[in-house]
Amino acid sequence: MLGNQEIPSKVAVLEEKSISQERLIEKVDAAIQVMKDAVENVSKMLAVHNEKLEQHSKSEILMIEMIRSVKEDLEAEDVDLGDRIDAVDNKVEELKKFKWIAVGVGLAAGFIVTTLVSLASGILTGENIQSRMDNTPANIR
Repeated sequence: MLGNQEIPSKVAVLEEKSISQERLIEKVDAAIQVMKDAVENVSKMLAVHNEKLEQHSKSEILMIEMIRSVKEDLEAEDVDLGDRIDAVDNKVEELKKFKWIAVGVGLAAGFIVTTLVSLASGILTGENIQSRMDNTPANIR
C-alpha cells in the first residue's frame, strides 16, 4: 500500500510538472505573440506592396496613353510632311519646265534676231559698199 508519504511526494511531482507546463505555456504564448506581430508586419508590407503595384499599374497605363498620343502626333506630322514634300516636288517640276521653256524661247529669239540682223545688214549694205571699196584711190590702200 501506499503510505501517507507517497501522496504528498506525488502531489509535489504533479505540482512541479504543472509549474513546468505553465512555463511551457508562457513560452508558447510568447511565441504566438511574436508570430502575431510578424503576421501584422507582413500584412502591412503586403498592403504597401499592393499600393505600389497599383501606382505602377496606373503609371504604366498613363505611359501607354502618352506613347499612343505621341505616335498619333508623329503620324499626323508624317502625313503633313509628306504632303508638303509633294507640294515642293510639284513646284520644282514646274520650275524645271519654266527653265527649259525660257531657255528654248531665248534660243529661238536669239536665232531669229541673228537671222534678221544678217538679212537686214545684207539688204542695207548691198553691193554699193563693194563697189565703193574698189573705186577708192590706190594711195589709200
